[in-house]
Amino acid sequence: MKQPRPIAARIFAWDARIALWPARVAAARAAFAQLAAMSARELADIGLTAQDLRDATALPLDADPTAILAARAAEARIRALERRPAARSDLPRARRHEFSRTGS
Repeated sequence: MKQPRPIAARIFAWDARIALWPARVAAARAAFAQLAAMSARELADIGLTAQDLRDATALPLDADPTAILAARAAEARIRALERRPAARSDLPRARRHEFSRTGS
């Protein structure tokens, strides 16, 4: 069974968390500023949209926006894979022959 931490350790941890809050806010905002400086094309390359960035601004000040944005990029990759057409080798043999003749 896990022993509870002494109250002094809990108070110290809370004090440290409060003291480091400005540093966490600065780091989170710096990461967000880098993403916000990207063009729509650069964002699309990593699977994000401007709306994803706007959604990330709803997070608390000290929350790291990269976690939610990584999840959004993963969702975008899954959607893109679902929209991909089937490989030509999956087509019936007659259709594959048609593709090879027409070059389409």
